[in-house]
Amino acid sequence: MQKIQVKVTNALGVHARPSAKIAQLASRFRCGVWLVVQGRRADARSIVAVMLLAAGVGSTITIETSGPDEKEAINALTDLIGRGFAAKP
Repeated sequence: MQKIQVKVTNALGVHARPSAKIAQLASRFRCGVWLVVQGRRADARSIVAVMLLAAGVGSTITIETSGPDEKEAINALTDLIGRGFAAKP
């Protein structure tokens, strides 16, 4: 199991579009992927569950992965959230 914390830098927080990006990215991996915000845990593959975490700007999200490609998944999600959901340059 891998765990890492990342700050939400997107000025609007994790709303519908970022939640969709997270769910889409998490679905590419075989491992289990969860997000934890203030003690609430959500399956990262579920757009609605991610939105319900209500992670605003400045919130800390703990990303948890467990399974065969957990390291790749945690790196990809950390990168996505850390750059504020913007496209790679």
